[in-house]
Amino acid sequence: MSGGAEMIAGAVVQRVAGMLGDNAWERIQLLWNFQEDVQDMKSKMTDLKVALSYADKHSRETDDDALVLRHWLNKYKSVAYDMEDTLDELLTNAMIWENNPCTVKLFFSSINPLIVRITMSIKMRNIRMKLDKIAEDQKKFPSMQLANPTGQDSTDKWRETFIGHTDEIEMVGRAREKKEILIKVLQNDGGQEISIIPVVGLGGMGKTTLAKAVYTDKETHMFDVKAWVHVSMEFQLNKIVSGIISHVEGSTPANIADLQYLKSQLDRILCNKLYLIILDDLWEEGWSKLEKLMEMLQSGKKGSKIIVTTRSEKVVNTLSTIRLSYFHTVDPIKLVGMPIDECWFIMKPRNMENCEFSDLVDIGKEIAQRCSGVPLVAKALGYVMQKHRTREEWMEIKNSNILDTKDDEEGILKGLLLSYYHMPPQLKLCFMYCSMFPMSHVIDHDCLIQQWIALGFVQDTDGQPLQKVAMEYVNELLGMSFLTIFTSPTVLASRMLFKPTLKLHMHDMVHELARHVAGNEFSHTNGAENRNTKRDNLNFHYHLLLNQNETSSAYKSLATKVRALHFRGCDKMHLPKQAFSHTLCLRVLDLGGRQVSELPSSVYKLKLLRYLDASSLRISSFSKSFNHLLNLQALILSNTYLKTLPTNIGCLQKLQYFDLSGCANLNELPTSFGDLSSLLFLNLASCHELEALPMSFGNLNRLQFLSLSDCYKLNSLPESCCQLHDLAHLDLSDCYNLGKLPDCIDQLSKLEYLNMTSCSKVQALPESLCKLTMLRHLNLSYCLRLENLPSCIGDLQLQSLDIQGSFLLRDLPNSIFNMSTLKTVDGTFTYLVSSKVEKLRENLKLEGCCKLDGGSTDLCSRITELKKTHCHELEIQGLEDFKHLEGIEHAILLNSLKLTKLIFSWQPKQYTNETAHHKTVLGMLVPPRSVHHLAIKGYCGIELPKWMLDIRSYLPQLTTIFLHGLMECNRLPPLGCLPHLKCLKSRVLVQNFMETTEAARS
Repeated sequence: MSGGAEMIAGAVVQRVAGMLGDNAWERIQLLWNFQEDVQDMKSKMTDLKVALSYADKHSRETDDDALVLRHWLNKYKSVAYDMEDTLDELLTNAMIWENNPCTVKLFFSSINPLIVRITMSIKMRNIRMKLDKIAEDQKKFPSMQLANPTGQDSTDKWRETFIGHTDEIEMVGRAREKKEILIKVLQNDGGQEISIIPVVGLGGMGKTTLAKAVYTDKETHMFDVKAWVHVSMEFQLNKIVSGIISHVEGSTPANIADLQYLKSQLDRILCNKLYLIILDDLWEEGWSKLEKLMEMLQSGKKGSKIIVTTRSEKVVNTLSTIRLSYFHTVDPIKLVGMPIDECWFIMKPRNMENCEFSDLVDIGKEIAQRCSGVPLVAKALGYVMQKHRTREEWMEIKNSNILDTKDDEEGILKGLLLSYYHMPPQLKLCFMYCSMFPMSHVIDHDCLIQQWIALGFVQDTDGQPLQKVAMEYVNELLGMSFLTIFTSPTVLASRMLFKPTLKLHMHDMVHELARHVAGNEFSHTNGAENRNTKRDNLNFHYHLLLNQNETSSAYKSLATKVRALHFRGCDKMHLPKQAFSHTLCLRVLDLGGRQVSELPSSVYKLKLLRYLDASSLRISSFSKSFNHLLNLQALILSNTYLKTLPTNIGCLQKLQYFDLSGCANLNELPTSFGDLSSLLFLNLASCHELEALPMSFGNLNRLQFLSLSDCYKLNSLPESCCQLHDLAHLDLSDCYNLGKLPDCIDQLSKLEYLNMTSCSKVQALPESLCKLTMLRHLNLSYCLRLENLPSCIGDLQLQSLDIQGSFLLRDLPNSIFNMSTLKTVDGTFTYLVSSKVEKLRENLKLEGCCKLDGGSTDLCSRITELKKTHCHELEIQGLEDFKHLEGIEHAILLNSLKLTKLIFSWQPKQYTNETAHHKTVLGMLVPPRSVHHLAIKGYCGIELPKWMLDIRSYLPQLTTIFLHGLMECNRLPPLGCLPHLKCLKSRVLVQNFMETTEAARS
């Protein structure tokens, strides 16, 4: 399989070419008198645009011409990188001399205008000469200038699918998915609409095979008309309609036939007919094109079905928004990985019993495990294993990088590669960059985005914020299953550009694809060998240092043009002062977790650096030279030993993302902090010694995200905070010493999320809070002294309100019952207003609150049915009457629910001879791990079940627990080990409560 760094060459060149028209660079060209040079380069790159497109597409092939094209692409890419480095350096020099108020000129002694003009002239001349050579070499390929961008290439031909009416489909597994699709296909919709049935999955998951199995199933013979059409990446409406006509009638309409003619023919075929049409491999995401396609198909009989196979959830979302009344898009069938035994069945060579070595089966199953359930990969590897049936060969496959297996004839992994080829240029670069993370690494969503931005992969489109564009890139990769969500964000606000709790993960096979795509752009040094895995190439731009010890000198072998450098598992590695003196092109530097007490001084000379992660470093202060990093856009200093920040920190005028969370010793912010005028994100969570914010804080008028969570010495917010007009997210949770909110808080007109959990000194909220028309999420839980809510709180348009644990809350204002936007209300442990909370729930008909009768004969089946609902609060009453122990094992299905609140209750009886019954019932009703609030009432068991005695393992997120009427129970669960427990209420005296608590702590 061809591949390597040339696979991103086109994307790199297009990105740099796009930058040449940037306004900032145009001003710099004039300032340094290089506008003629830049215009000449821009003109040449424009002339080479067609050639670049041709080379980018045809370099994927395997012939000699493709090899030359790949060489040409790599040379062009190298020139583009040099061009970007040179212009970035010019931009930085100009910023130092003219635009920046901070004095750093003496530090960069080489930035004398005369010296700059001389050295840059030489660099410009060299770049122009190289670009001339690129253009000259291009002329050796006349076809590069005659490329037809609309023609279907050999790749599309390789991908095209087909079906015959008598085909017998061999399909391993997927019986459940096939049955689910058939149910939807055969379902009688009452003749109201035509149903669109999407089948979504990663490339190679077997969508086409599954669709074929449904298409050829005898039960689909009920349809009057059946047709199969392969849509492909290139969406051509004429071609799709012609394909349907051809499949039904056996003859292809003339190529010159216009759309009106095709429409009339299709109407003739489908009119008043019940049809089943398969649109295989649909990539088009544009709403208008998909709607036009559906308009062509609306003449069929109601109750007809369209099955769409696609790799992109965005396609499904677009289909579901089509406004035509004739069509309805059902919930998609999502294909996930197949079990290992089914993968092994697919890839197992024929006549396996005749193999020489009996242990090949075990090796083969280990290889099958590496397929991660992707049938395409299983088939591809099975082909190789069929040809090489020896133990040595199979062990080599097992231990090798799968993507290095070269066998284009069988199309190994072309399914995944085709998804990559379909990406726009910028997304290709973003995906390639994911190769920087070790396999199975949990990737921080926000950090990934900041690194993409720092490297210039994210470019402004239509004036949108770069963070928003980058989030769309993440969503694209999620939709293609190239990224998956590891942990979800805790807050979903519509405007939020930052999701600090969102973590991502990359499938191992997709990760290997990213490494393959990166080619020699990426390199890594791993372990005590202390050698570069690609020592023959010092032109790599992205480098990962892994598992280096304190004597390692791996930093010496870094390429001079490296742009991103990560340290992982290098906690004790020593870095001398000059460690980065030869890597002056660095844009991203991740030193997180290293045990050093100061930054190497050479870091301050990295004038192109835009992203610096120095988290968890044992640094108590930074040099004033920090202000030399004028290009810095993202700075992560979380969990360091910092006590103070440099007084000139405000010189970092480009800083947008600043994470100081966990700096427990940080006691103040300098006055210049307010000069960080570009700041969008600021995390000060758990800065325990921080007592006040500077008055200049209000100058951060672009700030959108602010967390002061667990700053428990902070006693007030300055009035200037009300000047943060763009603020959308404000987290004040666990600010125990905070007495009140500023009266001018209504000036935060864009605030969507306000968290005041455990602000235990707050007694009242200002009436001005009710003017925050954008506020959607308000958390006032455990505000222990809060007595009243603002009288006009009903003017807000909240979606969620949390007042749990606000014990002194006396009343709910009448206006709150008019808040029709509320979707969730949590009033646990608000005894004085509990009746009004229930009334509010009833008035608003809030979903998610369910009650079940524990004595009903169908309790288990009703619990199972709850999976189909949005139930997140469940109460099971009357468990004393549950007699059907033979079926209660099914109640463990509670584990599959997404509950946050759970109540078990037994009614008191005059006899207590069924204590074992109580324990058995409670033992079977194991709560899901998502539960935050647990109440147990009337339990008469002497002992608690296993899950209660190991409550931390089963309910790690538990914050409140209510134990009432446990008359016979001789001990409590080990509640002292629950890290998030905020409230415990028990109406029964348990003698050894302190003993169990202390035992848990120990």
